[in-house]
Amino acid sequence: MLVALDYLFIGLYLLLLIFLGLHQRNTSNESFLLSERSLTTAQTTTSIFSSNIGAGVLITYTALVYLFGLGALWFFIGTVLGYFVFFFFAKKIKKLSDKKKYYTLPDFFFDSKGRSTGYLVSFLVFVSMFGWVLTNFIGGAKIVENYSSLPFTWSVGVMGSIILLYVIIGGFQSVVRTDAIQTLGIALLVVLMVFLVSTYSHTIPYQDFNLFSLPLIQLVNFFLAGILFPFASAELWQRVYAAKSQEVLKKSIVHASVLYLLTGIILLCIGLVIRNTVAGLDPDVALISGLSTLLPVGLSGLAVIVFYSAIMSSADTYLFTANASLIQNLLARWIPMRADTLVIVMRISLSVLMTIVIVGALVVEDVVDATFLFVALMMSLAVVVLAVWIRPSTNSFSLNSSIGMSFFGVIILAFVQGISINLVLTSLGLSIVGLFLGGSNVFLVNKYRQYRVLARYKD
Repeated sequence: MLVALDYLFIGLYLLLLIFLGLHQRNTSNESFLLSERSLTTAQTTTSIFSSNIGAGVLITYTALVYLFGLGALWFFIGTVLGYFVFFFFAKKIKKLSDKKKYYTLPDFFFDSKGRSTGYLVSFLVFVSMFGWVLTNFIGGAKIVENYSSLPFTWSVGVMGSIILLYVIIGGFQSVVRTDAIQTLGIALLVVLMVFLVSTYSHTIPYQDFNLFSLPLIQLVNFFLAGILFPFASAELWQRVYAAKSQEVLKKSIVHASVLYLLTGIILLCIGLVIRNTVAGLDPDVALISGLSTLLPVGLSGLAVIVFYSAIMSSADTYLFTANASLIQNLLARWIPMRADTLVIVMRISLSVLMTIVIVGALVVEDVVDATFLFVALMMSLAVVVLAVWIRPSTNSFSLNSSIGMSFFGVIILAFVQGISINLVLTSLGLSIVGLFLGGSNVFLVNKYRQYRVLARYKD
């Protein structure tokens, strides 16, 4: 349990976030959505990094380490490789966004593939980003239940209110500013790792350091999910758009990748200690329960700050991205509005979305299952992005078929067979099948039309 000093540090940390958020006021569309496209290398790096280290990564990854040992590192290895490959595509979309003023990932598809694909991508981005906000709030619930006597509803309400306050006032710039502070919070993981490893490293057996300790199908799932994740990360696209230059973008992706891999190694060490020191834990709460058991009172407050840093840095990003997709790409295309009106509507919708998230966090409980589900849903988005990059002439019908087959297939299988990491490969398979079926259908239709034209000419 936390002591008064722990609560004091946590309270000061939350006040700091509010101060940073209130310090920035944005009214124009360009400023509110992308901070005038002027992010420096430090800002872009910390924002890319901290946005991706949320409850889904902290809790789910540690749960996988608890189950599989070193083999869980394949997700981080895949993600770092994915960032490297994504950079070459990011250079293209950065150039396009500076010229055509893209604000969101779906803007690219609206511009290049038309309204139908743009709307489908917007819907998928909204669902996945909203799901990640929910996942982070569920993770917050797990922390409250294990570390404090504060009622869960109060904790979630306070966290949601603070995020909502600074995002509504400062927009994208507030998200970036708080990301920088939250990166320092995540850096406290090093302190926790040093303590745990120095105290309990003798408990880790040699066989836990086998990188191939997990079943092959799981290894492939983790690795592919990691590689493809950056392509489907709508929040990453916004940071690409907002970077000051391509040079800034290049340095930021390299730096963020290094930080991401180091975080994976740190979490791995913590997870291995918990795996071999505290037996019989529910993997879904292995990180939280393990640290609660192993850390002395003086370090428990640091653990909570780490969790809140990670959760809030991701939750505010995903909330902002989900809201931008909902208003910028869906509502504003149906109901045209002026830039100042758009910002007002976005602020109102942020309040509505946050209310829904808080209520949802009170109902949904399983972080690991939620993470697997939303990663699987994002895979179809990664497939269509890669398809357009590799073959720009890919038609919209093929892309729509890919998204539709994957989305409905994953949802149906999740209800029928339950949620597991295997949904990732299922989603990829259905996306690729949909892509080829859509292309084959267009090919056959075109051939039929050519046949009809020739037949009429002969007549």
